[in-house]
Amino acid sequence: MKLSWLGVDVSRVLHLVAVFCLTCVLLKAIQLYHRRRELLRALAEFPGHPTHWLFGHVHEFLKMEEALDKEEIWAQKYLYAHPIWFGSFSAFLVVTDPDYAKVVLARGDPKDNISYKHLVPWIGKGLLILHGPKWHQHRKLLTPGFHYDVLKPYVALMAESTNVMLDKWEQLITDGKPVELFEHVSLMTLDSIMKCAFSCHSNCQTNRKNTYIQAVYDLCHMVHQRLRIFPYHNDIIYWLSPHGYQFRKVCQLAHDHTDKVIHERKESLKDEREFEKIQKKRHLDFLDILLCAKDENGAGLSDEDLRAEVDTFMFEGHDTTASGISWLLYCLASHPEHQARCREEIQGILGDRETLQWEDLGKMTYSTMCIRESLRLYPPVPGVSRQLSKPITFPDGRTLPEGSIAAISIYLIHRNPAVWKDPSVFDPLRFSPENISGRHSHAFLPFSAGMRNCIGQQFAMNEMKVALALTLLRFELSPDPAQPPCKIPQIILRSKNGIHLYLKKIRCYKLLPAALHQAQLQQSRRERIFTCARLPVRPRRGRSRRGAGGKRHPGRRASMASLLDNIARPSAVVLQLSVVLGVIFIVLKVAQFYQERKKLIKALEAFPGPPKHWLYGHNHLIISDKILHQVVSWGEKYPYAFPRWFGPVLPSLIIHHPEYAKSILGRTDPKANVPYEFLVPWIGKGLLILDGPKWFQHRKMLTPAFHYDVLKSYVSLMSESVKVMLDKWEKYTERKSVELFQDVSLMTLDSIMKCAFSYNANCQTQSNSDYYIRAVYDLSCLLSNRIQTFSYKDIFYDLTRKGREFRDACKLAHMHTDKVINERKMLLSNEKELDKIQKKRHLDFLDILLCTKDENGVGLSDEDLRAEVDTFMFEGHDTTASGISWLFYCLSLHPEYQQRCREEIQGILGDRDTVEWDDLGKMTYTTMCVKESLRLFPPVPAVSRYLSKPITFSDGRSLPAGCQVGLSVFAIHRNRDVWEDPEIYDPLRFSPENSAQRHSHAFLPFSAGSRNCIGQQFAMNEMKVALALTLLRFELCPDPSKPPTLIPQLVLRSSNGIHLHLKKIR
Repeated sequence: MKLSWLGVDVSRVLHLVAVFCLTCVLLKAIQLYHRRRELLRALAEFPGHPTHWLFGHVHEFLKMEEALDKEEIWAQKYLYAHPIWFGSFSAFLVVTDPDYAKVVLARGDPKDNISYKHLVPWIGKGLLILHGPKWHQHRKLLTPGFHYDVLKPYVALMAESTNVMLDKWEQLITDGKPVELFEHVSLMTLDSIMKCAFSCHSNCQTNRKNTYIQAVYDLCHMVHQRLRIFPYHNDIIYWLSPHGYQFRKVCQLAHDHTDKVIHERKESLKDEREFEKIQKKRHLDFLDILLCAKDENGAGLSDEDLRAEVDTFMFEGHDTTASGISWLLYCLASHPEHQARCREEIQGILGDRETLQWEDLGKMTYSTMCIRESLRLYPPVPGVSRQLSKPITFPDGRTLPEGSIAAISIYLIHRNPAVWKDPSVFDPLRFSPENISGRHSHAFLPFSAGMRNCIGQQFAMNEMKVALALTLLRFELSPDPAQPPCKIPQIILRSKNGIHLYLKKIRCYKLLPAALHQAQLQQSRRERIFTCARLPVRPRRGRSRRGAGGKRHPGRRASMASLLDNIARPSAVVLQLSVVLGVIFIVLKVAQFYQERKKLIKALEAFPGPPKHWLYGHNHLIISDKILHQVVSWGEKYPYAFPRWFGPVLPSLIIHHPEYAKSILGRTDPKANVPYEFLVPWIGKGLLILDGPKWFQHRKMLTPAFHYDVLKSYVSLMSESVKVMLDKWEKYTERKSVELFQDVSLMTLDSIMKCAFSYNANCQTQSNSDYYIRAVYDLSCLLSNRIQTFSYKDIFYDLTRKGREFRDACKLAHMHTDKVINERKMLLSNEKELDKIQKKRHLDFLDILLCTKDENGVGLSDEDLRAEVDTFMFEGHDTTASGISWLFYCLSLHPEYQQRCREEIQGILGDRDTVEWDDLGKMTYTTMCVKESLRLFPPVPAVSRYLSKPITFSDGRSLPAGCQVGLSVFAIHRNRDVWEDPEIYDPLRFSPENSAQRHSHAFLPFSAGSRNCIGQQFAMNEMKVALALTLLRFELCPDPSKPPTLIPQLVLRSSNGIHLHLKKIR
């Protein structure tokens, strides 16, 4: 019996859904399996505590109050570093030794994308989470907010807030009960930072309605809970859970608080008097800096960036300091002899005064030692983590690959018995000058270290000193033995049951008016428990049915028996479960796509464009051999820029005007994920794809390889390679026409092998030596096809036939580059050859890569080395081959320009048949012809960027961070608003008088800005050499039967080749 509904076979549909869902589940399982294998391989050198196959180490930390003590035991067993697994597919390498920590913190790696990303919905992408150029920009922007002259007046404000707290405590101790400090100290530090950094008098210590402190506590707990429950690492699962709902609700409370602070300050700045008053300040405070900041284009911080920085500093500036002060008071309560000595020191400094001044802080020598010792035992931030942007080698030789997460346990380093004698003992004299001098630089890290250290550490130390001094003047502290604190790491170091101390008043003070009305504050720690109801499942029972007369119906009997049999079989249960899981997965994925699409449509609403299909975007409108002219045509209809959709959720704003291009290329945004991430399996993460500090490091390292003195010697090598190609062409002149591109590609490959890699490949003359050229062509075609068909997921693409072809072509390309690297390494192992290279004034490209060392004396990893070689091998030959081939084609169409170039070259060279360095600068008209061919046929027809921050264009339209922008160099070069008759080949466009009047970004064959082509001078020299020697020997004529068809496949090619007739001159 078939189950049907509206004529549709339901059982068949269910089976299809089940098959699809099982496929999705299987693919996800394969992806997770590969991830686990990679993690196991990465952490193989680091032994650790045995793991559970599913939970990892999470089940070891069910009692959070035991977590730090348990890790301390593991750290003593597994020295230097050990892995911690959060489930089966997430692992950190926990660093517990200062030597290891020094190596990690000396680099500029970003924060990890597991624990820190959970903070983004709360504190946004502020200074804590940002990385790369935007982090540098914000750090530079905010540093003046912590200048000494800014911090000085804060001391009085801190003292004022502390006195309000102490007045409350005087009211609370009348009944003789202990006081729980943490909540009061948190309110005090919040009050203090509101006054200091935000010029806001919130009265949060006396206002009972303040919910921000409880919100911060709840958010810390929920972020830590999410990290431990590994299914919650998935955003969709977490947002649909009760905990995710509660997290969003509490985030809103925190955001309401910061929004109120920002709004009130903005309103006050609308008052002209207040604004003038702020502008006259020598040093602005934190919030004023944020509100008054402008970038190079005169645009201020976006509302999103502004709130992110305020949320970050509001949390970090009060909660971490509250933790530090609370544990400091607990330490001194537990050690009355050190407490008494601090009190005596403070009384000696202040004399009859009841408050502190800036100058007093530097005199609190012993108190500072006590503060540091409490920060050692109880660091407010017990750990920080980094995601490695490149491989790392530790002092003992063990390594960790790129992409791994290194978590520096400050708590465990501070209690490492190999560094600290009796580490559990509170001994302030550890921080006396004589003891500090012999200690490791990274043994004490309460504020982290390196370039990403805590920007507000001086602010925090000052506040701890002020709070300690004023507290000890008024109270004697002693612990409550009935309620010892239980340490728990929830982003910051807290106590699960609070920090309870007895306070004994020492001498009387006049109570501040605000404190007279203060009643005892009750601690409210709410724990929310969400339970999932389990519904009982009743098994079905089949029963045979009889027809009239008690006889069974044979057809019905057979179908029912089959149906019951299917239900009873265990496979049916698995099938049903798979359907349910698959449907949930699909619904969640669709919801995610829908939200992404809404966000993208909103971002691009200011930019009209051609109508799109809801699924294919604009892909169905594009014909591969007409795509470039289609973009130019759309550009004429939609000025400056228009959106181009690659499928339903991947748009790119296509820019075809130089003014817009200038705005984009004047920044340091990273390359866009699509298509550049598709290149990684082939050319790795080299200079083309890298971003952030690592890109700057590699760019700086490789720039000397393109020094004029290096390029001079290459001219004769280029001439040699060109002559080999021309000799081959002499044999072809009997043919009807010659297809240039392959021969030119072999020539440019031969040339770059000689010039950059000191390698004589003889690839132009050896049989079967063109395998690398074929591999590059295949890879370019496959990548172009992948972009057009939006096969974006690696896991799906790798399973297809084209995915297998791509991997095979990558192996061929890598075989070629590995051979070049290994032969050069073998040569450098010879001491004489190494001495010879080291004596060179300027090293070539490969020698720079092999000989370079970082600040720790470590060379490039094999992965980085091959990435740079693969990148330059491809870019240095294929793009130049494209430029030369199209140049020859242009001159074949215009014999008058060809002849004028030939005459100029003959006049320069005279009787010589080779080109020298000094000749290149004299080729004035030839250079104009080269540039005009690069305008009409740019070798790289487009580049793209991923916006790391919002951008506002010259006409006022803007685009938010996270959008992808594509610069169509081809369309800019043919923009009618910039170039008159852009389709016409006219070298005089590049005469000095015409070039002077043109927009700086109207001609972009080598891009522009900080990420322009590092090898552009190399390419221009090679084009001139190739053109000069070719025109001396051949007259070029087009083949009208085979006109080229433009296709953009990473570089600009012709789908049917570039065919020319060659007529020998001499």
